[in-house]
Amino acid sequence: MTAPAAPAVPAAPFPYLGRELDAVEGIAYHRVSCWLHCLRDCLYASGLRDTARALAQPLNFAVERTPEGELLTLYGGLDTDYHAPRFQRGVTVRWETSPDDPERPDAALDLVRRELARGHAVPVSPDLSGMRHSEYYRVPFFGYPHTFLVHRLDPGTAHVADRNTRKAAAFEDNRGTVPLEELRRGMAGAPVLVWDVAKPRADWESELGLLIDRSVRQMTEPDLPQAGLAGLLALPEVIEELAGRPGRRRLLQMRVSGPLQRQVSGDRHLLARVLAGDGLLRSRGPRTAALAADTADLLQRSSDAVLDLARAVFLLSGSWTAEALDLCRRRVRELHAADTRAVEGLAGLR
Repeated sequence: MTAPAAPAVPAAPFPYLGRELDAVEGIAYHRVSCWLHCLRDCLYASGLRDTARALAQPLNFAVERTPEGELLTLYGGLDTDYHAPRFQRGVTVRWETSPDDPERPDAALDLVRRELARGHAVPVSPDLSGMRHSEYYRVPFFGYPHTFLVHRLDPGTAHVADRNTRKAAAFEDNRGTVPLEELRRGMAGAPVLVWDVAKPRADWESELGLLIDRSVRQMTEPDLPQAGLAGLLALPEVIEELAGRPGRRRLLQMRVSGPLQRQVSGDRHLLARVLAGDGLLRSRGPRTAALAADTADLLQRSSDAVLDLARAVFLLSGSWTAEALDLCRRRVRELHAADTRAVEGLAGLR
């Protein structure tokens, strides 16, 4: 029997999380959640070049709390379906849990090896507290796990791409190596993002219609009390409740400022990129084409307003003053106004 041919090895390694990909399709990496950023690069490595339409998510905003009512994080459309992702253009994704078997410790990497053997780079979300390359080394876990890419395993060494590393790790352009043993320990019982690309099951008109309909519904008829457009107005209260908490600075940065930048601004940014150049909407006549262009601009302004708020919260975390708090309130009002206009534009496209 003839042995199957080995997969072709590219002449140059794909630049996972490299700076040269940050401008692809006009997508800014710092406005995309880490797990989606990793998935985007995996799709490019596989040959897919339509990632904006594939990965765009409906607009959302939600304040997520623990069962005890403690603030956990803020999230937008990019993370609404985090546990059961759904995408367009034939992209399917699921989370699988790595084995955690004390009698077979090496099995923790079985899923990673299986996906690498399929020619896929592998987004993983291990326990980072024991991984010395990570900025989360020895940091207690809270919120959503961080995701980075594994693109090769050698004896004793894992080749990874990670945008959140310590300077001492000496990663270059977000790429470097970590001891395989550290990865193995971190992966025991941890999730792996398994992805595939197939022929789309629906046409783009149907997929875009669902994106727009769900965007309008989630922002105007939210399922949670602190969600949607109304939830945005609750943000000053959410920020102020952290005023007397121990570790206020880190809480504001990790649970408010960071999620605003990477989880809330991203859905607006991606959907703006889609609407700005969509041939389907342009084909519906000059009125629809103009509305789509205007709505794309409004969505980008909304994404920018989220970043302005994130910066104000970061400033507040370093110096809790009346002036900094008032700036946050103003930024929330500006964001609410921008989001309201963007949602009105999307409703007009239905």
